Amino acid sequence: MKKRYIFGSLAITGLAALTLAACSSKTSSSGTGKNIKATITFVNQKTDMHSNGMWKKYIAEFNKEYPNITIKEQALNNYDQTEQTRMSSKNFGDVVAIPAAVAPKDYPNFFSSLGKTKDLEKKYTSLQDRTYKGEQYGLPSEVNANGFVVNWNVFKKAGIDKWPTTTDEFIQDLKTIKAKLPDVTPLYTNYACGWALVDWDFQRSSVAGDPNFDLALAKTDKPFTEGQPMYTIYNTLYTAAKDGLINHDPTTDDWNTSVSQMAKNKVAVMMLATWAVPQVQSQMSSNKDAINVEPFPQTAPDGKTYMLVGGDYNWGLIKTVKIKKPLRIGLIGW
Repeated sequence: MKKRYIFGSLAITGLAALTLAACSSKTSSSGTGKNIKATITFVNQKTDMHSNGMWKKYIAEFNKEYPNITIKEQALNNYDQTEQTRMSSKNFGDVVAIPAAVAPKDYPNFFSSLGKTKDLEKKYTSLQDRTYKGEQYGLPSEVNANGFVVNWNVFKKAGIDKWPTTTDEFIQDLKTIKAKLPDVTPLYTNYACGWALVDWDFQRSSVAGDPNFDLALAKTDKPFTEGQPMYTIYNTLYTAAKDGLINHDPTTDDWNTSVSQMAKNKVAVMMLATWAVPQVQSQMSSNKDAINVEPFPQTAPDGKTYMLVGGDYNWGLIKTVKIKKPLRIGLIGW
């Protein structure tokens, strides 16, 4: 029996197409999947889908078509850091969600090219994160809008019925929530997770009102000058922390706790993206529509407010996997 290791939060049914194309034996040529025997370790960062039993449902559906494939599912609280550590070994998975810290120049060292970016762009969106010298090394698992995940139950209970349009108004709203609802955390940072802080950095194009802001950022040696997008973003986080508007001890905070607390109306806002909305909603029995995503509270120079839309984790195929052509790629978001 073959043993395969799959890392990433790809839905099992979508995972099958890529995985079996990569490691199928002659018995798979029938197309029925009934005779394929293998064990797959499915490592992912969707801890909510592990705890609520959703992965078991996906696996059950998968096994209807592939009854002789055993799926061992493993959810990690800090996938990115764990996978980076595993990449120092030779056995870090076959299909993986590429960690954010992997530099473009290193893609060819770890991953197989999935094809020319210009060709894949005809079918897929948001490919710019994992392309290098015209070759595509990853495909996004899903596309998100990045901003603040907001619990409007909390805001409205504090007497706030509209989203702020400036960072000063945002800080004032957090102060109002703290004063009127002392048992509520105005801004939960998820600092200890590490990966959650990256979402603050993702706001730069939205605040600048310029989708090509990264190019301008690369040409300046003073990105944190007051009035510049990077200053605005991180000064907002700094001010919230300085004024005691964040969770009490961010060095020991916990992702699962933050989701649970927001679902219980104990957290007002977190810097995340649309992918986090259903995670919070899944733990709520009522008023689920109160959980929403709002843009960074800053008007761009053209007078408009923007919200960045981009790819989440990208799936990569490690170089040691033998690819059976043509490579069939199935992706399912949620």
